[in-house]
Amino acid sequence: AVVSTQSTGDPHDICWVANTSICGLDISTGNWSENSRYCYREYVSLAETIIFSTFSLFTLIMGLGGNLIVILATLKYTVFSLDSITMVFVRHLAIADIFYICLRIFPSVTVHFGRGWVLGRGICEFVANTIMISTLASMNFILTISIHRLLRCMFPLRFSLSVRNKATILALVLWGYSCLGTVVSLSLDIDVYFKPGIAACDIEYSGSVRADVQAAAVVGVVVQMLIPFISIILINIAMYVIAKKRFKDLSTNQALMTVSSVSGLFVASWLPSILIIFVSVSKAVSPSTFLILDKIQIHFYYLSIFGNPLLYSFVHKGFGRFARSKFSMFLRNCQNSVEAQWNNSVSRSSDHPQQDFSAETKRENMKKSKKKKQQDASVEMDRAPGTSQAGAENKNSAQGDSGHSKDSGLCSATN
Repeated sequence: AVVSTQSTGDPHDICWVANTSICGLDISTGNWSENSRYCYREYVSLAETIIFSTFSLFTLIMGLGGNLIVILATLKYTVFSLDSITMVFVRHLAIADIFYICLRIFPSVTVHFGRGWVLGRGICEFVANTIMISTLASMNFILTISIHRLLRCMFPLRFSLSVRNKATILALVLWGYSCLGTVVSLSLDIDVYFKPGIAACDIEYSGSVRADVQAAAVVGVVVQMLIPFISIILINIAMYVIAKKRFKDLSTNQALMTVSSVSGLFVASWLPSILIIFVSVSKAVSPSTFLILDKIQIHFYYLSIFGNPLLYSFVHKGFGRFARSKFSMFLRNCQNSVEAQWNNSVSRSSDHPQQDFSAETKRENMKKSKKKKQQDASVEMDRAPGTSQAGAENKNSAQGDSGHSKDSGLCSATN
């Protein structure tokens, strides 16, 4: 049963943010969990569910496994040909991607399989208010890596800030800065919506009529998203121009190739999200078109989640070998675990065979066993006299053979 809270009484109205082109269900409405299933089934087809759930599950597995290997590689092994500062931010970028997997991709997988939000209102509100921490942290870490590599290209001799402790402190500061968006959204008590197009819960500024909320939205988008995004593009272009003049073959500079490839993938995955912000503000497209764009932009962003470890494996041959060895070890451990479980189950079943006989069957078996014993005993009694006589004859024959053998031996000796 769908509960409509709009004045029109049209059940479709509950699935859209008021006065916008955004498909979203206000979680403050009554019976919202059931309404989320209605909105999802209404605006996400079964074919889209199959495609999106498969891609989300692939991103979950590859992104989680790949980024865990990146963290392990940067902590204990020297498989990256990078300086200590870049290594620190690569590690924190992987941590931010894992946060995104836990806060956005895993809930989305449950939405696709459940065809609606199934994790409860509390998790919905928590995810909606904290998801921007991981996205902003990823952007800030890539921006910091780009600035660091640009300074090393411009001042290769004078720039020597390669102290790992300073980089770690800066990374923690960036984590704190990335939390400002969450603090603002919680302080302003911004509405949370379940959006079927992205299969997730998210806050929505444009649905509010409050002036302070609208102002916070504009400042947040410009300061924390647009400026870093444009800066990453410009810095990487400048870095490419400078490196092109100094190095004949850029492919041999693994640090530069790492930063450029990661930044390029980030820009490509973030560009649809940036464009859809302007589309939502301008209201230049119809609601149905905006819903399609919303579905596309979220899955473009997934590319950077599992794409970074793949890029590292191509750029750094050592990391590629390390990742493949860890993956092979994981598969072997899984195989050994399955075989051990199977052997244990077979051993337990052989030690404790299960006999599920009825009482009548047991009595029949006991009678057959008793009858067989009686038959064996009678056969033994019948064979007993013959056996003794045969034994005596065999004994005499053996003695004769023994004497014959002895005589034969003496004759042979005498001869």
